[in-house]
Amino acid sequence: MSLECEFNQEFDPKHMFQYVNNEISVMHCHHYASLFTKLAIDMEKIGGTRHLRESMEESAYLTLQRLCLTQKVASKDERMQIAQQYFGMCGLGQLELSVDSTGGTAKMIHSHVDEGWIKKWQKEKNPVNFIGQGYIIASFAIINGKSIGFYETKEIKSIVKGDSHSEFIITQKG
Repeated sequence: MSLECEFNQEFDPKHMFQYVNNEISVMHCHHYASLFTKLAIDMEKIGGTRHLRESMEESAYLTLQRLCLTQKVASKDERMQIAQQYFGMCGLGQLELSVDSTGGTAKMIHSHVDEGWIKKWQKEKNPVNFIGQGYIIASFAIINGKSIGFYETKEIKSIVKGDSHSEFIITQKG
């Protein structure tokens, strides 16, 4: 079944708020996304990258959950389509998910974070897409009807490292 994700974008000039599907939304340029990702890396002593990944996981989970509820999206296939489409519509890149009940894989053909990082600082020896990681594990939780914190991911290929795409393995925390 093919499902089209609704993407209604509005601006409230009185309060200066941007809304996507009735939720406050902010799209950051690659400069800003790269800077707060670098800040998270620099603050690793206090769990900076974990905090960035977990905050995206929570945000994406709540957004995708609401989207699936309001559009009455029930099947796993439709939830997966919504998660993939929403990732692209929000300007985060192009995401392909392969999901089963215990985990699966994800592939990013394009990544706003990785490609922005390269434009700003060139290639990196370690993955930097903690925002994407959070989105992916939230997507897996929504697709499989699990809670936040159920999944973890490991990035095994990365655009920022020079690979043609980024690739992730998703497993249950254990």
